[in-house]
Amino acid sequence: MRLIKFFSILLFANISFAQEANVFIDLGIKKYCGKINELDRSKFFGIQSSFFNSDLANEAPYLVNDLNVHFAKDYNGPTLAKELKDLSSSQVGSVAKEFAEKNKKNLGFKNNTWVLTQKAENVYSKNTDFDKEVSKISKYLKNGFTTLPAYYDLMDEPFSITDNKISEVRSLAFYYKKILSGLKKDYPNIKYGGYSAARPHFESENFSNWENGAKAFLETAGEDIDYISLKLNDEITEEQSLDYCSGSNLEATLDLLETYTFNKFDNVKPFLITEFGLDASSWEGTDYVAARDTFIIESLNKILVALFDKSDRIEKAIPHILGSATDFSNDKETNPEGYSHPLAVARKFKNGSFTYTNLVKFYEFWKDVKGERTYISSDNPDVQVNSFLDDGKWFLIFNNLSDESQLINFNFSPIDIEVITKYTLRRLYMNEKGLPELTEAFTELHVDQLDIDPNETFMLICDVPKDIQYATSIVEYNNYSKEFLKDITADVPLKFTISGVKTGKGKAYIRLSVGRDVNKDLKPIVRINGSLVSTPKNWAGDNQKEREQFFGTLNIPVPMSYVKDLNEIEVTFSDTGGKVSTVVLNTEIFSDDVNNKNYTETTALVYVSHGGNLLNISEKIECKNAKIIDDKGNTLKKLKAYSNGDTIDISTL
Repeated sequence: MRLIKFFSILLFANISFAQEANVFIDLGIKKYCGKINELDRSKFFGIQSSFFNSDLANEAPYLVNDLNVHFAKDYNGPTLAKELKDLSSSQVGSVAKEFAEKNKKNLGFKNNTWVLTQKAENVYSKNTDFDKEVSKISKYLKNGFTTLPAYYDLMDEPFSITDNKISEVRSLAFYYKKILSGLKKDYPNIKYGGYSAARPHFESENFSNWENGAKAFLETAGEDIDYISLKLNDEITEEQSLDYCSGSNLEATLDLLETYTFNKFDNVKPFLITEFGLDASSWEGTDYVAARDTFIIESLNKILVALFDKSDRIEKAIPHILGSATDFSNDKETNPEGYSHPLAVARKFKNGSFTYTNLVKFYEFWKDVKGERTYISSDNPDVQVNSFLDDGKWFLIFNNLSDESQLINFNFSPIDIEVITKYTLRRLYMNEKGLPELTEAFTELHVDQLDIDPNETFMLICDVPKDIQYATSIVEYNNYSKEFLKDITADVPLKFTISGVKTGKGKAYIRLSVGRDVNKDLKPIVRINGSLVSTPKNWAGDNQKEREQFFGTLNIPVPMSYVKDLNEIEVTFSDTGGKVSTVVLNTEIFSDDVNNKNYTETTALVYVSHGGNLLNISEKIECKNAKIIDDKGNTLKKLKAYSNGDTIDISTL
């Protein structure tokens, strides 16, 4: 558990226990997530504000031009207030014209990738005349905006008005279905979606939260929406500790939605993450505390780096940072609570002046990151990695999900070491005062190791030739099982079938997502096509011990030789309770044969003995960190040093 009480920051800031991560990097390999190779900044670097209602309009050039930020979300939807619900479509059109005239100086966005929405309580009615409602919304869109939104999210957090009743969720979904089918006729180029709920906690009450919420919504409205919108937030508990969505919980949440829509609609519905980062609602209405910005930025970076890996199925992901907020901290008469929104990028004062908060450092850190994705991998699930190449700048990105420091060993290809002329280290971390600090330093000496602080994000920016040529490419595929949400019974194998898997030279992982009590077994016996694979003892992020239930993804390496077009995966737990929510077979396949040390299956499990006292290591095996295991995956002996063709005495095992 990580406390966020600010008197504890200094006490625990320097107490850490170094772990290790081996990172394999190759500039000669272009990496694809599905069909997506380039980092699209318009997907990830927006702000929860718009020119329509932002106090930052006069200072926008710094955010927009210098930091490559765009205004991404507007709440001035077709129903601005409850009283508008009673107006005719022509009256609504007049209101929209007034709105447009009032805001014409600020009207429009730098690009058309913004999201339009409004509060659910101002929109939804069980007794809606759908034809009239569609007409009103169309009038508003026509008269209120010179630049139409790319995305129309019909309501923000609509489940807040359903009291978690499945009948009300289905009624709400029917409203979506009727409204969106009508709007598509008038504005076919806008993408429509829902349900924009806060962090969903699907696992609650043994997944009844899933059954009564997202599943009920998708069963009714899923065919009509173009994307699934939701919010991904780390949360502050009443005890002032962090309940992380980032890490394995995020992976399990999205894998369930992907698996369900793949099976229900024959394709994976893309995501629009209308908000990601820290849910700081418990800090609202209190004095501004600069140290809080550290936790907000850490949460943003943890989730952002994970979402980069899902670019092929993300329409957009908006950081949970707002525009400016009025700050009367020094004027207790006007505002006794000293209100200043904790997520505002700027504080506006009574005299009209304003100053940026530390949250602007999030955008300063990422200001120039773009380009084509290149190959990078980490053998430690707590160290998230990404890499992008753009015009002679190679951005290597590292994020530490752990509360412990990590030693990162860089395994560059020999060719890359020769072509890199300069290394620039850009860090965004918590300093000794508990504040977020952004630093940059460079060297021309080769860098092969660096320490990363707990919860830190850094990037190593390498200067390379602008005319660098790729030798080959690698494509990542996600293959979904037909079965999901299966009950766990002690010693009873659960079987999952995954077909149509592309095979070849590369890597493979079983992404096994589990929801069960935190004190239950999280190290099942896993087999693929009859072959045993070893379940890792570690997963991305924290152990979730402060929660009642663990809900997360175990990423299990699989030798490619085990993977077939049709795969049978078997999972067995030692105790009863909870569910296996999903099983996804993730593969990374090279386009050509690659002879490079970085692509040895360094985490592959090799075992060949079926009895006897001697074990012969084949001359054909190339493996790092070799070990001997039993049929349950327990390590019996680590082979710290061996040579191909060696024979080992195993009579004592």
